[in-house]
Amino acid sequence: MGLYEYMMLTEEEQWNNLWKNGAFLTHHIEPKKKFSLYALYAFFVEVELDVKTNKIIGKGCFETGTALDRYAGSIDIYKL
Repeated sequence: MGLYEYMMLTEEEQWNNLWKNGAFLTHHIEPKKKFSLYALYAFFVEVELDVKTNKIIGKGCFETGTALDRYAGSIDIYKL
């Protein structure tokens, strides 16, 4: 499944697919937000959580680009 096909799924199907098939890679923590990065098929899904409540407040999907910059240095791509 590619990113386009994933984005065509319903929101519930996207979450179910992520939890079933996604591979957790790393976290990035900021003062008010925590981001969890998952690899899913040939793209990435970033889950945004509220630090105080630890509840999901958003999700983003991407293949490459500046969205990966916040994770630079925290992932050893040779272990993927």
